[in-house]
Amino acid sequence: MASTLIPTSYKIKITEEQIVRNNVIKNEITHVIPNVTNIDHRVVTCPQTTSIDLLNINGINPGAGTFPSGSLKYARITNLDDTYSVAVIFSGSQGEYTQKVTPTSSIFVVSPQITSSNFNGTFGDNVEFVQVYAISGSVDIEYVLINA
Repeated sequence: MASTLIPTSYKIKITEEQIVRNNVIKNEITHVIPNVTNIDHRVVTCPQTTSIDLLNINGINPGAGTFPSGSLKYARITNLDDTYSVAVIFSGSQGEYTQKVTPTSSIFVVSPQITSSNFNGTFGDNVEFVQVYAISGSVDIEYVLINA
């Protein structure tokens, strides 16, 4: 049976607002990702001082928690906890890098290309796996991942 699902677009809208002495400064950015083929949205609990595999972006075909290599167009990872920070580890075939995400904060990824060494003008690797490590206490993590 042929698929009846037609690729769609995904719209991301970021609004920043600053109020200084009753003056409002507002910035709004909209980004549209065309030809979206997969969307994954989950909330998972990461136990205290434990690392969990959040995403596998090294697959040949999409499946439960697995996405085709190089197809990542957007990811948002949010620490829903109001007390504890987490470490988010992005790894590829040539190494990894780690980003701290403080309580109630998010990080955004808009390209699968990474480098885990000094940048020399090229990105020699793609994100293959994303892990989350709960530093001090159990935390809930929300993520949205878009492939096209």
